[in-house]
Amino acid sequence: MALEEKAGVMMHGTLPAAGSPFGTGASYDLKGAAKLVDDKHVSSFITRLSGSGAAMAEENNKVQALAEQTRLGIPATISTDPRNHFQHTAGAGVDSAGFSKWPESLGFAAIGDEALMRRFGEVARQEYRATGIHMALSPQADLATEPRWSRITGTFGEDADLASRMVRAYVGGFQAGENGLTKDSVVAVVKHWVGYGAAKDGWDSHNPYGRYATFPGGDFAYHVKPFEGAFAAKVAGVMPTYSILESLTIDGKPVEQVGAGFNKFLLTDLLRGKYGFDGVIVSDWAITNDCPAACDGDWKPNQPPVIGMPWGVDNLTETQRFAKALDAGVDQFGGTENSERLVEIVKSGQATEARLDQSVQRILVQKFEQGLFENPYVDPAQAGRIVGSKAFQAEGDAAQARSLVMLERKAGILPLAPGKKVYLRGVDAAAAKAHGLVVVDAPDKADVAIIRTGAPHQVIHPNHLFGL
Repeated sequence: MALEEKAGVMMHGTLPAAGSPFGTGASYDLKGAAKLVDDKHVSSFITRLSGSGAAMAEENNKVQALAEQTRLGIPATISTDPRNHFQHTAGAGVDSAGFSKWPESLGFAAIGDEALMRRFGEVARQEYRATGIHMALSPQADLATEPRWSRITGTFGEDADLASRMVRAYVGGFQAGENGLTKDSVVAVVKHWVGYGAAKDGWDSHNPYGRYATFPGGDFAYHVKPFEGAFAAKVAGVMPTYSILESLTIDGKPVEQVGAGFNKFLLTDLLRGKYGFDGVIVSDWAITNDCPAACDGDWKPNQPPVIGMPWGVDNLTETQRFAKALDAGVDQFGGTENSERLVEIVKSGQATEARLDQSVQRILVQKFEQGLFENPYVDPAQAGRIVGSKAFQAEGDAAQARSLVMLERKAGILPLAPGKKVYLRGVDAAAAKAHGLVVVDAPDKADVAIIRTGAPHQVIHPNHLFGL
């Protein structure tokens, strides 16, 4: 491989869609994708497309055709944020569209059934692979120890032991077992290593004012525990947190005050050393980018997003940030296609080509283990039958029912007996009638009112992209 080709393998870019800065939509901008594949030598991408299983399969096959035409024919690894849930926020999750809908991770934690968690992973794995998606940028092993933090629904709650068990089951389902990757696996990328949920004052570290995580009770080890479940299942990928671990000292040594993607202690000493992780470390998105005024409070909706999270290394150049993250232990850079920066680093003597070889080998081995070099293409017709099938959705519906939590139960009200008169708001009348209930049109005619409502929330910082 040429140096430029190695550098391209170490990028994890975004598949472009026409008219969308986030890459959302129903089809790819293939001319834009071809430039990334041909000129930048990128072979790993996140997809944010939504649509039916068949349509997704067709679009991903087009990307593989582009990759096949390159000099080395390295197949594309296509990743995704979670897409089997109701919540979808750009940068955190994708509209489920045709995929089966299941509880959020917090709902699975409420159920507490590891077998069900693994079954979800098995179903999602089949849907992903049927559409040509090979990597899950999940599970989120962060602990929800800060109740003001905005990403709690993506976690398994605040109980580290429960979270560890659920994370292990999740990884086992997605990777088709706990013995490493096979041709049936979806790579699981556990995130965010480590401490993201301990957000200082509840502010999220996507934003410059939320760059710190803090451990006033000295509970850093507690936040590590859920990741141990992922390691037990031989998770293939790890994504470091954006957060700086404020004033943290471990074994008497202060942890460098930089984001985890630049932190050699967290990635090399702790993750690779103590825990023996030998998979791929992929950075969270845009850690090598600047954070200019539009990123720091001057962003306006409907304008192209300006994203950069270089926390702790704000004053370094982009090239210097690449070099520091590489030295810290990052294998692949998320949210960027600037492969020329790695070429520059090697040619200027800031890193050796042998260091790139270590990361490239890890990345390519996983493509081989998943069978992508033999055949990266998928059958759109089969994807249409598998994705969101009635059988899968029936399992998802049953899981959703189990995830409901009764906060207060008064004697004699539940379960509702057939014939009870109910007033509904935000609830399907047909579903109530199917259970033998009589739907009425006013509360004063009802024995019981059933109301679905959303929790109130506030966008505190509307001029920041994530706003929280």
